[in-house]
Amino acid sequence: MKDVNVKEEYNKLKYKLPKFEELNNDFEIDFIKEKIFLIRQVRRKINEKVIFFCRIIEGLLYPTQQHIINVTEIKNFSDEKKKEIEKIYKKLMVYERQSLLLDVYPDDKKDAEFINDVFNFWKKIKKEMEEVVVLMKETWKKEFSQEKNNYFG
Repeated sequence: MKDVNVKEEYNKLKYKLPKFEELNNDFEIDFIKEKIFLIRQVRRKINEKVIFFCRIIEGLLYPTQQHIINVTEIKNFSDEKKKEIEKIYKKLMVYERQSLLLDVYPDDKKDAEFINDVFNFWKKIKKEMEEVVVLMKETWKKEFSQEKNNYFG
């Protein structure tokens, strides 16, 4: 089977969609290998990132003792920041379920709407998600710093 030129096939789609390069940069749609049901595949690829960030946020908002990573990281978040990411989480979950529904009842026009909606939403929240990830990372710098200062060996 010959690999498809996703960019070329994407640009042939009859719907008004984000520029290929911009969408590909954030959602890596160039990894799609077949042109059959291309718009559906693009939606699913975008939804992979939606699901990924839902799981990250979910772990922060609803940590369990079994997941010490999330329990540790959430300590670094203010109540205000938790509320902000909860709003993002809820919106991402709506998109995730919307994509699920489109797998039950495929509809190219609704796939195109989904792609545009998520793309525009992602542009709005990208900076906030960066802040979340930085806070997560900073937690571990603090933990490491505290370990070094508490070493009695």
